[in-house]
Amino acid sequence: MLIDRLDRTQWRLSQAIDHVANQVERALAREGIASVPVPTVPPWRRSENPQGGAATQAAREVQVALRDGDLQAQGRLSTTQTRPWTHALDGWDLHSGHHSTITPEHWRAGRADVHAGVLTMAEGQFIDIRVPRFMVLAIWPVIEVPKPSPAPDPATGEPYRTPYMDLLDQAIAENRISMRDQGKKELLSDWFRAQTVDGEPVSQNLADAMATLIRLPASQRGGAKRGWG
Repeated sequence: MLIDRLDRTQWRLSQAIDHVANQVERALAREGIASVPVPTVPPWRRSENPQGGAATQAAREVQVALRDGDLQAQGRLSTTQTRPWTHALDGWDLHSGHHSTITPEHWRAGRADVHAGVLTMAEGQFIDIRVPRFMVLAIWPVIEVPKPSPAPDPATGEPYRTPYMDLLDQAIAENRISMRDQGKKELLSDWFRAQTVDGEPVSQNLADAMATLIRLPASQRGGAKRGWG
C-alpha cells in the first residue's frame, strides 16, 4: 500500500525549530525574504546576530503553525497537579507514558515553551512534544542555496576557463581516467610533460601537480587504484 511509504518519523519541537531556522537563514542568504522582527521584543533587545534572529523567527513560525492547526503535534499529558511549584511550568506530575494529540485550542489557551517542548494549560500540561517530520518538511521545504557560477568571458559569453583546465579535461579523456581506472601518476605526469600550454612546455612540478589533480584522493596512496564503481 502507498500509505506504507509514509514517513512516520517524529521530530522534537527543538529539531523542527532548528530545521526552520536553517531555512530562514538560507532564505535570508538568497535575499528571498527579509528578517521579520518579533513584535513582543522591543527594538533595543532584538539580536543583531543573524543566527539568533533566525532561531527566534523559526520558533515563532512553528508556534503560528501549531496554533493555526497547520502543524499537528502530540505530547505526554498530565492532569495531576502538585503543590507548591516554583515557576509557571512546574506543578504537574505523572505525565502519561503515551503521546496524545494537542489541538489548536490547547496551543491558543496554553503557555508554550517550544524550545523545551512543553505546553502548560490551566487544566494540564503536555511535555516531550513531537511533530511529524514530513509535515515540517512540507511547510518548510529545504531551500537550496545556489552555488556561485564562474564569471562569463566578455569576448565569448562562455564561463571563465584557463588553458590548464582544458588540459586537465584533455588528459582525463585521452588517458581514459575513470572511477575504475585511475592510471599511474608517473605515466600521467609524463603525458603532461609532453604537452604545451600557450606554446610553453609544462614543467615537471606542474606536470606532477596536474597528474595528482585528475586522480581521486584515495588514489594518492599506493599508485594506480582500480575497482571503483
